Amino acid sequence: MALPQTQPKRIIDLRKHPRIPLPAGALFSFRRLVVPVRLGAVVEGEGAIVDLSIGGCRLLSDMPLDIGQEYNLILQISFERPPIPVDAAVVRWTDASIYGLKFTSVAPHDESQIRDLLLDIRRSKT
Repeated sequence: MALPQTQPKRIIDLRKHPRIPLPAGALFSFRRLVVPVRLGAVVEGEGAIVDLSIGGCRLLSDMPLDIGQEYNLILQISFERPPIPVDAAVVRWTDASIYGLKFTSVAPHDESQIRDLLLDIRRSKT
């Protein structure tokens, strides 16, 4: 009996917006929107922003984030820019200490700040 042929993995990227790598030093803090019932669950923490798009981000944190949970975020990209609040973001995936979040609620002014930031980063790379 012949063994089935293995096919290369296909990665399907379902993102609506491309993510842009951020410079080292881009930080974030988070606070869980719904306080968990179980004792000892992480409610707030911080970490580094790996990349960013208008619709979400990839984060690195030693504090565990739960898939499907919503968090408030504060993005601190640099000291030259004011912090950008994200009213709600849901954890879509995790891989060890790396987390993918989708923004579910961002105020129009804050979304505009994210757009301006991404444009500035793209311009600086060309």
